[in-house]
Amino acid sequence: MTGPRDQPTRFGVPVDYETGEELSTRQQLHLARLSEVGETLYDAMHEADGSAIPEQGPRRQHGFSSRRMSIAATHIETGLMFARKAALEVK
Repeated sequence: MTGPRDQPTRFGVPVDYETGEELSTRQQLHLARLSEVGETLYDAMHEADGSAIPEQGPRRQHGFSSRRMSIAATHIETGLMFARKAALEVK
């Protein structure tokens, strides 16, 4: 239950999906940088593999023609996931 002295709920503010806490400017910067670098790496992998680079968008799916490049992409995806979690731990 909220009272008259409670802070009003803010909408449209980025939050940590696990804790519900607002993201600091530093956290937002690190998450954006990780996404940018990750996409740059995926683009370089597509060029090296000779596979088509998927269209830009929030649900971009990377498909590679070689098995080794697919395995590398899986490891990179896992690494990016852990890096994002680590970036959210630091305030």
